[in-house]
Amino acid sequence: MSVDSTRLTLTERAGLSCGPEVMREALYTQRRSLAGRLAELTPSDWAAPTHCTEWSVHDVVRHIVDVAEYHVAELTGQSGYTRFNGLGSFDPTSTPDLWLQDSAGRSPVQTVEALLRVTEDEYESLGARIEKGDASLERNIAGRETLWSVRSLHVLWDTWLHERDLSRTLRADGPPDVTVQRLAALYGLLFAGGVAALFGDLPQVSFQLVGSPDGVYEISGRQDDVKVTAASASPPDLDGPFEAVMGSLSGRGPSLAEIVGVSNAAVEGLSKLSTTMRPEDPEDT
Repeated sequence: MSVDSTRLTLTERAGLSCGPEVMREALYTQRRSLAGRLAELTPSDWAAPTHCTEWSVHDVVRHIVDVAEYHVAELTGQSGYTRFNGLGSFDPTSTPDLWLQDSAGRSPVQTVEALLRVTEDEYESLGARIEKGDASLERNIAGRETLWSVRSLHVLWDTWLHERDLSRTLRADGPPDVTVQRLAALYGLLFAGGVAALFGDLPQVSFQLVGSPDGVYEISGRQDDVKVTAASASPPDLDGPFEAVMGSLSGRGPSLAEIVGVSNAAVEGLSKLSTTMRPEDPEDT
């Protein structure tokens, strides 16, 4: 499912202006595409290093499966994925490594099968939440109150980032999915803006992401409800390469100030996200 970027917005409390179904379809497509590319890997590919220096390709993919399974558990009240019971809240500095212990003996084939299985569970669970018109607010890992479907966008963004971590090994898969890219850009800026707002530093800024589907994205809104608008007509205050900016916001690679070539209040505010996300010791890329 594609979406027209005209006046497309994402806010913490109201979600996507086009509704959550677009996110559901994009996440499903993203998962299925990744599984197909993974099925082509050789044993040496699965053991290869990634931009997450402590994790192999197989480790990163097992993490993607873990996040997807946790997502389903959150959507359904942990039905079917009881291994998450009693683990407490998610801590980005330690929880991912704890989760990996559960699948330490899994083969690559089993990992791809698990990814395909959870993809179907996720699609069904998202459909059920959408069908009942759920408008509940939930706290994200930074402690911000967001619409439940915005938390689901975090999962899409996380998978998109980890696919970049696997770029040394994954074979090319044709042109990128524009909808997935668009949602990753919107969410990455929203998440960074939300963390900035926690410190009282919500930037009101237009950001040109070179190579992204919509060019300029505008961050605005309130301290308690950040908003990002795609394809903004506002002149950009900041600009940088799309993937480099997204990586930097999550703690990967050079600092945001280095990427955009300026250090000001907006850059400092958006950079605060990188201190809340552990990038698994990524290399600068």
